[in-house]
Amino acid sequence: MTWKNCTLGDVIKLQRGHDLPERLRADGSVPVVSSAGITGRHNAAKAEPPGVVTGRYGTIGEVFFLDEPYWPLNTALYVVDFKGSDPRFAAYLLRNVLKNYKSEKAAVPGVDRNVLHLLKVQSTDKFTQQKIASILAAYDDLIENNRRRINLMKEAMRLLYREWFVYLRFP
Repeated sequence: MTWKNCTLGDVIKLQRGHDLPERLRADGSVPVVSSAGITGRHNAAKAEPPGVVTGRYGTIGEVFFLDEPYWPLNTALYVVDFKGSDPRFAAYLLRNVLKNYKSEKAAVPGVDRNVLHLLKVQSTDKFTQQKIASILAAYDDLIENNRRRINLMKEAMRLLYREWFVYLRFP
């Protein structure tokens, strides 16, 4: 496994998302992705999977991976060219790059894709990228599974509390 120094622009090409006000959205199954993630649905897609989307301002560091056609909103940047990189690896790389990104914008943190393209990163061959991405994805899946389990437990506790202390139905 060899690592090479390059720029983020050598690994991926980012583009600004597309305008789609809520009043113009039509009922559909296509996810609309903003800087905060999936924020609605529409009947048409602007981008094909795999998709890697991050916020342009506001929520910096959040990176979303999509495996279905989607509509990236104008508040987001999305990858239009993976330049031979593994898409999941590109998502993890982008998340890592944005983790310590410092914005020059004062009121609302923001990113400029042209600045991002110039940031120095390290990359490796596609086979190694796929191995790294599969390991990280397995941990992400475990974390998401645990989040769902925690939410189910919270709901069970809420219902139990209501039965015992609101309706006074003790076992």
